[in-house]
Amino acid sequence: MVAFSDAQLQAWMAAFLLPFFRILALFTAAPVLSMRTIPARARIGLSIVLAAAIAPSVAAPVRVDLMSYAGLGFVAQEVAVGLAIGFAARLVFAAFDLAGEVIGLQMGLSYAGFFDPQGGQGTAVGSFMNATATLLFVTMNGPLLLIAATLRSFATLPVGQVPFEFARRFDPVALGAEVFALGLLIALPFLALILFVNLLLGVMSRVAPQLSLFSIGFPVTICAGLVLLVIGLPWIERPLAEGLGRLFMLFGA
Repeated sequence: MVAFSDAQLQAWMAAFLLPFFRILALFTAAPVLSMRTIPARARIGLSIVLAAAIAPSVAAPVRVDLMSYAGLGFVAQEVAVGLAIGFAARLVFAAFDLAGEVIGLQMGLSYAGFFDPQGGQGTAVGSFMNATATLLFVTMNGPLLLIAATLRSFATLPVGQVPFEFARRFDPVALGAEVFALGLLIALPFLALILFVNLLLGVMSRVAPQLSLFSIGFPVTICAGLVLLVIGLPWIERPLAEGLGRLFMLFGA
C-alpha cells in the first residue's frame, strides 16, 4: 500500500500551484497573450498544462501551507512576478507607441486626433506602429519566446525564496529611460527626413513668398512621412528584437 504524508501532498500542490499562478499572471498581462480574443478557459487550461510540465523541476518551499499567511505571501509573489514579466513586455510596445506619436506629430497627422470619436487618444501613426509591432511580435514567435522566458525564470527567480527578491531587478527610472530611448531611436530617421523637408519648405517660402506654406507644407510632410514609413518597415524588426532581448536578459533568460 502506497501512503503519502500531509507534508508531501502540500509540497506537491505547492510545486504545481505556485508556477500556475506565475504563468496565469503572465497570460493576464502579456501582450497578445492577454487579448480578449483568447478565451479565459484557454488561458487557464494552457497555464495548467505548463505548470504540470514544469512542476517536477520546481523546488517548492518545504512544508508550506498555501492556506496560511505565508502561503498567501508566496502566491502573491508569484502573481507579482508574472505580472512584472508581462508589464515589461508591454513596455517594448510602449516604445513603438511613443515613436508613432512623435512621428505623427511631426507629420501633421496629430490634428486628426481632434476628430477622433474615442476622445482624441492616439494617432493614426501610433496605431499603425503598434499594429506593426504586434504583427512582428507574432511573426518572431514572441508569445512562445515569452512563455519560454517565464519558464526559465523559475531557475533565476526560484519559487519561495526571499520575499519579493525579484523587485531588485526592476528600476522604474531605468525602464522608463529605456522605453524613451528606444522610441526616439525608432523615430529618429523619420524626424531627420521631416526636418529636412521643413528646411526645404522654409527655403521655398523665402524664395517665393506668394506660396501658401500651410497649404503646401502639410501634404508634402505627410507624403514624405508615409513614404519613409513604407521604406522603413523592414528596419522596425531590429529595435523590437533588441527590446525583447533586453527583457529576457532582465529575467536571466
